[in-house]
Amino acid sequence: MSKNRYVFSTTLEGFINLGEPSGKYNNCCFSFRLPDSVLEEAEKDREELLAWVETKVTGRLSTNVPKWDEDGLVKYSFDGDTGRARPVFVDTNGDPIDANVLKPIAKGTKVKIACQQVPYTKPAKGTTLKVLGVQVIQLQTMNGASDSGSLSTEDVVAMFGKTEGFKASEPQVRQANAEPVAAGGYDF
Repeated sequence: MSKNRYVFSTTLEGFINLGEPSGKYNNCCFSFRLPDSVLEEAEKDREELLAWVETKVTGRLSTNVPKWDEDGLVKYSFDGDTGRARPVFVDTNGDPIDANVLKPIAKGTKVKIACQQVPYTKPAKGTTLKVLGVQVIQLQTMNGASDSGSLSTEDVVAMFGKTEGFKASEPQVRQANAEPVAAGGYDF
């Protein structure tokens, strides 16, 4: 793994807009939390990166706070006015996810994130996280639908159990708007 690069599992949180840039800041955004082990590594890397930044700047520059809060929450924005490119979003096969699928993604979506911490020297000095890619493990949508991948027939049967209604082995086909006809009711 590359220095200052982190790959970890997490859950999307807070306000999420993965559709078109919009809102007050004309951007797309999502939030996620760094796991404790990654947060600890990122804090150590930040110290080293800030030491490197000190060798590159002249004059007095203030130091910005980290991109994450004390609990490891990262609010990430891209597209629109941010100047950041959209991260690559893929499914569990590694196939790109269509924008129409990304648009309704909501908090609770389980993902793997690959990001890299990079230093900067203007307008102040600091480090930021650049999200390189997001792999959606379990999709949660705004309407409450969830998709955790393929399920076996047994998995689906276990979720629903048995109930009255359609049986593929005993079809009871009828026209949806037809009135039932009593025996002998047709004139031929």
